[in-house]
Amino acid sequence: MPRIWSDKPEIHAAFITREIEPKGLHFTSVTNLPDESAEYKALESNRRIVAEYLSHPNIGLCMGKQIHGKRVAYVRKAGLSEATDGLVTDQPGLAVGVLVADCAAVLFADPVNKIVGAVHSGWRGAVSGILQEAVRQMEKIGAEPDLMQVYISPCISQSSFEVGEEVASQFSERHVDRSRKKPHVDLRGFILQELIKAGISNEVIIRDEKCTMTHPETLHSHRRDGAKSGRMMGIIYLSD
Repeated sequence: MPRIWSDKPEIHAAFITREIEPKGLHFTSVTNLPDESAEYKALESNRRIVAEYLSHPNIGLCMGKQIHGKRVAYVRKAGLSEATDGLVTDQPGLAVGVLVADCAAVLFADPVNKIVGAVHSGWRGAVSGILQEAVRQMEKIGAEPDLMQVYISPCISQSSFEVGEEVASQFSERHVDRSRKKPHVDLRGFILQELIKAGISNEVIIRDEKCTMTHPETLHSHRRDGAKSGRMMGIIYLSD
């Protein structure tokens, strides 16, 4: 497994793409399922994929029922968190994960204070302030922004992210390209700006520049594939 922070043995983080699918493995949403039983079956299915991928058979997994909001929850045990697009923890061996397919998975790590977080950041969450909220929630349990490192996963690029004016107007003009027939938004650039505003140094933010729309062999894209699109997972945990 290629590690995101290979020089930090206490931190284990990955962005799991379509490489798992030749084995017949697919991540399952834990949102909008018919009942609690189905939700927990989906969670366990995802946990097994993560356990195999990370070579950690007994790992616990916590996921949020993502709604493109700004809520970030502190979690201490495996399970599901209602209406939550971000999770932070200081519990060793507990993985926190988010599913994405055009939105960005943003992973946070304070390796000194041993606190980690995972955020699902689409345009709605980003403009609502979820990234700064994640930093605040990590600070509440002892993290320090100047010690944090951050990873931004592949997401939809500005050249592919055509939007209407109702979306474009929610971004600063520096992140909107109006040279074409319709506006195009730089989601990755906006996420980077929000992280820097929250006190994270630009030098410790890792950015994967791949566009989900233009890499169908490895990345899912809801905008490209519609309802049949799968999902990738951003996952992070502390050594136990």
